[in-house]
This record gives sequence, C-alpha cells and structure tokens, in this order.
Amino acid sequence: MITTGRSRTIALALAAAAALTLGAAGAAQAAPPTMTKVPLNTGQEVPAPTEGGAHGFFSYEIDGDELCYTLEVTGLSSPAAAAHIHVAPRNVPGPIVVPLMVENSTSFEVSDCTTADAALLAAIEANPGGYYVNVHTPMNMPGEIRGQLR
Repeated sequence: MITTGRSRTIALALAAAAALTLGAAGAAQAAPPTMTKVPLNTGQEVPAPTEGGAHGFFSYEIDGDELCYTLEVTGLSSPAAAAHIHVAPRNVPGPIVVPLMVENSTSFEVSDCTTADAALLAAIEANPGGYYVNVHTPMNMPGEIRGQLR
C-alpha cells in the first residue's frame, strides 16, 4: 500500500524525469539557424537599371571563413553575367568584396558556399547594412537588381 506522502514523492520524481527527457529531446531537435533573407529588386540599384521588373532573394549564413548562400532571381532583362557582395551603404555603389555564382539565365536559383577572408565575413556579420548584393546583366552592367544586407 502506498501512502499519500510516498505517492507525492513518486509523482514528483516522474514529473522531474519527464521534464528532463523532454528538455533533452528539445535540445537534440533544435532547429538549425535560419538564413537571413534579403529581397532584391530594381528599385534599390544605383544607378537605376535601364530595364525594370526583375526581383529575387538572397539568403546567406556565415560561419568563420565560409559564406553559404542561395540566390533566387526572376525576370532579368538578359541572362545574368555576374553577382557580388559589395561594400557600400544604401543608395551608393561600392567595390566588390565577395564574388557569387550565377546561372546564365534570366530566372534561376543557385545555392553555393564560398570561402572568404574571415575578418571580412566578421565585418559583414557585425554591420550587414554596410554591404549589398547585386546581379549584373549585359543590359545593366552596373547591376540590375540589388538588396542591402541585413
């Protein structure tokens, strides 16, 4: 026969064991870090593109000296020629700091990882708004779509 006091002790022990089990399972099943998703469009590009309507997204994640990204583009005026991360504030063109892969197409999605100087990538992490990504086309060599990192 179990007494009331002993029943409470058993119940508390079971509750504690369940909490530990669920806590460990939650930690083991934690979601991977989410990538930052940046919208790209013609309205952010400087100088303004000669053709409009293209758009897309740039998602990225930095780990030490590795930058992993996905670049999604739709409706470019001509097939993409290049894409880069540049250093410059909003509405200002700037120099290239990281080249990115593109497909020779007007609409595409590419996912890749590249290595770069760890100090540069740390600077991007510390101040993403000081950098932007853009996609260049033969019709818009300075860039057709752009998005300021965040």
